[in-house]
Amino acid sequence: MVTRVTLVEKESRLGGQFALAWQAPGKEKIKDGLKSIERSLRSSGASIVTGRAVDLSDVREFRPDLLVWATGAVQNVPDIPGLNDQYSLTSVEYFTGQKEIKGPRVLVIGAGRTGLEIAEKLGRDGYEVVATKRTDPIGSMMEMITRNLALKRIGEMQNVILMPHTTVKAFLEKSVDIEQDGVRMSLEPFQTVILASGMIPAPGPDKEIRKLVSCTEIIGDAREVQDIFSAMREGYELATKY
Repeated sequence: MVTRVTLVEKESRLGGQFALAWQAPGKEKIKDGLKSIERSLRSSGASIVTGRAVDLSDVREFRPDLLVWATGAVQNVPDIPGLNDQYSLTSVEYFTGQKEIKGPRVLVIGAGRTGLEIAEKLGRDGYEVVATKRTDPIGSMMEMITRNLALKRIGEMQNVILMPHTTVKAFLEKSVDIEQDGVRMSLEPFQTVILASGMIPAPGPDKEIRKLVSCTEIIGDAREVQDIFSAMREGYELATKY
């Protein structure tokens, strides 16, 4: 039976990407759910440490019997020639406001759920937006009604262009080389490139950390990228296990 719990979060706030989701159009109510979960956590008696990334010295200090590694996911960065020369930011950096958006033209690479939400939000803000999707339908992973409503709203914006079945091949000095349905073409340069090209599990824990703990559980996006409902269920099931 678990008798003492310490939650360590590297950011200054709790919630990870869940704490950012409410900024997407139509998701404002998510913030209420997050606040409710945080209130329950703070009343549970668990110790909470923020602004601290766990490393080997921390594990030595805490000496846990069980280490639950729930560090989430990080941005998948596509290997595109010339990308490093562009002013770019990840989808997480966009929603956290870590970097400003330079306009007027913005390219969103990856028009899945997150990319579609970013494209709509930027469109509302008056930017000229092109969002590309290499595989799967536009807005994949979105609930069907939510997706259709988002596509309807975007369809009414003359400053937002969605390009399915489109691969960004290279960033050149005065153009962007793309391929859509096997046809090569060029786009005018963009002042900002936003990477919404999917997420991958965050690395860790390393072997040295594992050696110090008798039992380690990796859950949520840190194990396999999934939706918030699956991640919360996984956390609940792990808690009941111990």
